[in-house]
Amino acid sequence: MADDSDVLLELWRDQRQAAVQSENQRATLSNIVILVVAAGLGLISQRGVQPSTLVISMPMSFLGLYGALACLKFRERFEYHNTVARQLRDQLTDLHPRLNVQAAWSAAFERHLPRYPRLFRVRLYVLWALLHAGVALAGCILSGYALVT
Repeated sequence: MADDSDVLLELWRDQRQAAVQSENQRATLSNIVILVVAAGLGLISQRGVQPSTLVISMPMSFLGLYGALACLKFRERFEYHNTVARQLRDQLTDLHPRLNVQAAWSAAFERHLPRYPRLFRVRLYVLWALLHAGVALAGCILSGYALVT
């Protein structure tokens, strides 16, 4: 029969894999959005911005908005699984205090933070959401310009 450490370690692995899965899904979605938008922008650049390009620019806006919301949702799922994994890690650390695992993480954090004080505060999920929001904004601007011309 497995001991407590084995059970906690397996549960921790499951949660970490679920967190990584959320990040992989976000990356896949972002790649798809970027490819579709690049193709749409290529068509618009060939035709010029005109009312007929609304068929491309308006869905681009919705795709960017969807991408931004999906990135935020993937972050929420990642954070959930990561929180559970942290709690399981803390339980493992409590079972094996002689390993002094927490000290290693604290030392690494103390070395890392001074090297990247500003960049550390920038959240990666915000950058991804802003990328998608930029796509939505570009679609809105192109749609507005197409309606005016």
